Amino acid sequence: MSHIDHNHPTVHDGGGDNSDRMLRPSWLDRAEYPFTLRSTDLPAGPVTYVDEGNGPTLLFVHAGMWSFIFRDVIADLRRDFRCITLDFPGYGLSPDPPDEPAGARRLTWHSDVLASFVDALDLDDITVVAHDLGGSVAMAVAARHPERHRAFVLANTFVWPADTTALRTMLRIVGSVPMTAIGTSTNLVPKLTSGRGGVGRHLPETDRSAFLGPFRDPGRRRRFHQTMHAALADHGLRDDLGRVVELFADRPVLSIFGEKNDPFGFQDRIDSIFDDHEAVVVAGGNHFPMCDDPELFADTVRRWYRARVEAAVPSGHEHPPATLPDSRRRHLGGITDRVVDDGDGDPRVDERCGNRL
Repeated sequence: MSHIDHNHPTVHDGGGDNSDRMLRPSWLDRAEYPFTLRSTDLPAGPVTYVDEGNGPTLLFVHAGMWSFIFRDVIADLRRDFRCITLDFPGYGLSPDPPDEPAGARRLTWHSDVLASFVDALDLDDITVVAHDLGGSVAMAVAARHPERHRAFVLANTFVWPADTTALRTMLRIVGSVPMTAIGTSTNLVPKLTSGRGGVGRHLPETDRSAFLGPFRDPGRRRRFHQTMHAALADHGLRDDLGRVVELFADRPVLSIFGEKNDPFGFQDRIDSIFDDHEAVVVAGGNHFPMCDDPELFADTVRRWYRARVEAAVPSGHEHPPATLPDSRRRHLGGITDRVVDDGDGDPRVDERCGNRL
């Protein structure tokens, strides 16, 4: 590998199909991942990323899995937005880091990588779309650079340190030595994740196989468990995450959670933090709401962005009321009905939620 200038990361975003062919593994057909793959060299190592569409910037962030989980919503939203997502070094489609520090699996390391990625692409006016551990990673970066960030979409995630007994117990179990050994040898978690209860609800077998592609490498299976364990003691994010309320309490926030997967009450806690918060539940959804109902997820982001983010008053001015008109939003037990705008001025509620406006 050529020398990496830490102050001036190199972005390999030219070359079109030639660049894509060099980065695309043989097991990943373009029909299964219909994006041009790009690469940039960061201080932590090279990363493979996707940069699709034009318009306001949506930055999709995950940690532990890989960017395939956002495939269907990016394919939809790129019609109206610039959609960007990356795989961290040693995860997904990105190669292993050349010099892997001892703390490379920690969320602090992930946030440092993400911050350098944002700098490398000179991203601004960002709306983050974060899932799972990606919420803490992305919010820590936003706290360091609030001037670059505009709004947040939070999907089955949390934006605070792992500070409750229940959450820490889950991380401790998944990241334990026995679970790491079992997962590394059997590929248990990715296989379960590829099924109907994970990313695979609507996927044919070929797409499920594509999702499992990176996990052919036992080292990548191991990294998932190590990342879960590292989240337990990642004190490096505490200062950044401690500034979230101060910096972003009045920013537009959309949370989208699966109906069957909020055991720790994350969505209610998000509602207690952010004044301009809309909560949406995917009926019958699990941990990957963007995969359970990609059309709903994309439609909701699009409608919310137009109504709340584009309408937001610049900093230093009085913000419009945080509550959407009654015809567009109603809380029932702290959760918002599914509302879909067909563009005809008559939003409809998803009746599968059992609620009507």
